[in-house]
Amino acid sequence: MIKEQIQQLETIIDKEIDGYKNIEKLYADKKELLVHGKASELFDVDAKIQNLYKNISNLSDARKNVTKAMEIPTFSLTDIINKIKDKDEESAKKLESKKEEVKQLAQRIFELEKVNMELLKHGMHVTNKTLEIIIKGLKPITNEYNGKGENITKNQLEMSSIVEEA
Repeated sequence: MIKEQIQQLETIIDKEIDGYKNIEKLYADKKELLVHGKASELFDVDAKIQNLYKNISNLSDARKNVTKAMEIPTFSLTDIINKIKDKDEESAKKLESKKEEVKQLAQRIFELEKVNMELLKHGMHVTNKTLEIIIKGLKPITNEYNGKGENITKNQLEMSSIVEEA
């Protein structure tokens, strides 16, 4: 019974690792899209990332159910390893390796997400500056009109010496 449960845990954790690897690849793809300004494709990548996180969450629930059946207090890899190392040292070593892989994947994903956030902030800053320039260009010049709506510039030209000489 315990061997089957350990095998179930290994399978679940392998699927979680595959999910994290796919997320890492998608974050790298997202970074490239941000660098190249392909905003329209970002929604698809974000949707895929969200789906993968949902799948990983479901796998975590499955891992929680197996650890509960094994009478392990939590579903953390550390607790699982501590519980099974006396019963199956080989599986404990495999899980220790998988734990390290998950830790490294999480760190790489975190770094990619941090870079992506900075790229998004920079893109928003550039967009805001561009919009400010456009708005300034489209802004009507209201100081050339008086309160009655008459063109002040026209009146000034009529009073100038050039107009009088002509």
